[in-house]
Amino acid sequence: MKDDCKIIRQLLDARSMELAIGEMALKLVRLHPDSENLIVLGMATRGIPLAKRLCEELKKHYGKEVRSGAIDATFYRDDFHYRKGVGNPEMRILDVPAVEGRTVVLVDDVLYTGRSVRAAMEAVFALGRPSAVRFCCLVDRGCRELPIAPDCAGLTIATAPGEEVRVHVEPTDPENAVYLVGVEK
Repeated sequence: MKDDCKIIRQLLDARSMELAIGEMALKLVRLHPDSENLIVLGMATRGIPLAKRLCEELKKHYGKEVRSGAIDATFYRDDFHYRKGVGNPEMRILDVPAVEGRTVVLVDDVLYTGRSVRAAMEAVFALGRPSAVRFCCLVDRGCRELPIAPDCAGLTIATAPGEEVRVHVEPTDPENAVYLVGVEK
């Protein structure tokens, strides 16, 4: 780990991450039997490679590519000017197909307060009016500040004060794994 944190335990290894993504894909297929109006958007940073993997799994079920893209909603966060190292970011929509009238599936690594998801939804609605917005995360760690819940999560775990979930996903990181870590505030 790059920062000052202590690994408490590994929650998922590479194989269990792939299984969790496969289960998330199955749930999405049950919710949306037809992929015609589906768009999968990875949320920067680690949601992007996770969304790509989810799309690979969805292709196995649908028998065709699913529209996908990537979104950086930093500009839409209600706390971006308080966050360290963010400064005054430019609004960036990385790669988003037309959302009008489609079901948008947002994908992120960890759901915590719900603020990133709210920001991503605001960014999506700035681009058009989707018929629905769904949310998938690899890990739901609880501790919500907003009334947001995942439509599917690979793992749900309750975290205590001083604990965080760190997702490592290739190619952003050197491995595929999820850790529960202790951090000093």
